[in-house]
Amino acid sequence: MDEEDEISGLGPVLVSSPDYEQPCYREREVSGILNSLRAGGQLLISSREGMGKTFLLQAVYQELMGEGALVGYFEPASPKVLLVSVAELLGVSSKNVEGRALTAEALKQTLTQLLSVAPQQAVLIFDDAHLLEAKFRLWLKQLKAIGVPLLLAATNPPRTDIFIYLPRVELQPLADYQIRDLMERTAISLGADLRPYQLAQLQASAGGNPLLAKRAIEEGFLGIQNEAGDHSRYFDITPLILLVGIVFVAYRFIGLGTGNESLYILAGIGGAVFLGLARLSYYLPRESRRIG
Repeated sequence: MDEEDEISGLGPVLVSSPDYEQPCYREREVSGILNSLRAGGQLLISSREGMGKTFLLQAVYQELMGEGALVGYFEPASPKVLLVSVAELLGVSSKNVEGRALTAEALKQTLTQLLSVAPQQAVLIFDDAHLLEAKFRLWLKQLKAIGVPLLLAATNPPRTDIFIYLPRVELQPLADYQIRDLMERTAISLGADLRPYQLAQLQASAGGNPLLAKRAIEEGFLGIQNEAGDHSRYFDITPLILLVGIVFVAYRFIGLGTGNESLYILAGIGGAVFLGLARLSYYLPRESRRIG
């Protein structure tokens, strides 16, 4: 096996049935993705780390498998390993008539020609697609062009190659009741006897992130305290903006009432500059619009 055949330390290709036991809290997203893939669509699932992209992909994979569809679920590996896995899924030999292994480029051409004849014969799912090599992602772009159903999941995907061409589904934090349900199930599975107030304290460190919610329970079970947590939220500065605005208006009236023209003018200029900056802040990207 040459160097190109080796998996570059990113984990094995997964084509067997993945683990899918816990309840799905994103049934609406799963339904929408399935409808798109059945129609030959291509989608990108994007979110922060730990928001449930892999679980979502596994749920879609299981549903398609249950319908009897030809579907492959792949984790990051070297391009050659992935191409051989796709060839095996499609029943294509990865060797030539002389019994020698085809090169990666030859495999790409063979698979592209096969899929161009019947693009929707298989659904290809790639987890952690941001870890795939750029050349392989460019090949996926070719598959998109010929209409092969694709489902990719990525954390902080770049605005390049295949990622910028795919419709994006960005996963939002789970609702509080869903996180609470997940934490209770995790506690039961661990045999942890956590009381409601303890669950409430641990839930605050999860921030709607299912991975952090499960980890918080495991840490609580082990008696580890991690009050800071890993989730990040934007601090709401609206009250501060209103307070500063009121101060400028008050100084302006004081300047007007006392006949202090300098104070009146400076408060007016300061208020105008402040209102301009506050208005500009509304054009900054919000959390729900961020990439990744």
